[in-house]
Amino acid sequence: MKSTVRAFIAIEIAPSIRTGARKALRPMQTSFPNVKWVDDDNFHVTLKFLGSNIPSTELHQLIKAIEKACAKIEQFDLVLEGIGAFPNSTSPRTIWLGVTEGVEEIRELAKRIDEELEPLGFPRERREFSPHMTVGRTRQRDRDDESAFGNLTEMLNKSSDLFFGSSPVDSVVLYSSDLGRNGPKYEPLAVIDLAPFGAELGEKYASFNPSDFDDPDFEDDDQDLEEHLPELLDSKFDVNALDAEIEDELRAICGDKFVKSPKKSSETPIGPKPNLKAQKKRLEEAKDEKLNLDDLETDLSEFKDFCDIKKKRRN
Repeated sequence: MKSTVRAFIAIEIAPSIRTGARKALRPMQTSFPNVKWVDDDNFHVTLKFLGSNIPSTELHQLIKAIEKACAKIEQFDLVLEGIGAFPNSTSPRTIWLGVTEGVEEIRELAKRIDEELEPLGFPRERREFSPHMTVGRTRQRDRDDESAFGNLTEMLNKSSDLFFGSSPVDSVVLYSSDLGRNGPKYEPLAVIDLAPFGAELGEKYASFNPSDFDDPDFEDDDQDLEEHLPELLDSKFDVNALDAEIEDELRAICGDKFVKSPKKSSETPIGPKPNLKAQKKRLEEAKDEKLNLDDLETDLSEFKDFCDIKKKRRN
């Protein structure tokens, strides 16, 4: 590697957008060959130009600073739409593809890079970052001819609403740039990943402690709750009515502590209790009377049935 490099930081553009831009620009490139058109293989969105004489020995420190800047920026998408020019289409100096979505994210990324590189001796940008993809530059001698770009202005105005699509941004690239007769040659020196999508939210809740939201008046711990779960369930709804799937889940949770109550007897409910005192009185009165065996058998039968049913309920 050379002792010094010409370097800049940029975002790569999706191949589909490169293809669409090449097709849209072909009429302009044919009509205005004097414009210095950027090769579509070199299409990118520049975040910061670092300079022409960056010592190679400082690249490691430079990469670390870029990594720090990217650590807090989540992946996002850029939507590129329309062809325009700086300062305007009437006096075009730089021809570009516009960025219509992802503007705030890319501005925040450029801002953080500026902040991290300033201590290393790279001044912050004075103007607000204006995201765009440069596709061509006019020459000074052509700009001096007021009639040179009349048709180009018209073509730019007709292309102001062309839609090129979305390009995912999951990293930034530190490039070296070697200027040659056939145009610049870009070489990636480092690729620095952005934070995964959702990383900021995950970090926000990484220290989440559910116990911070416990009811201070609720003193029952998990073990105690597990011990009393069958009782709580029994007190709120009929465990016997649970289907087999729910019963298996409860048994898996409670283990041997889950005991399903025995099914209640489906026999006919017991009727009114016999009046035992009245029957006893009748038996005593019958001592001096002729014993009516039919009545006695009826009383004894009713009493026996009552005792049998009560015995079954106890079991």
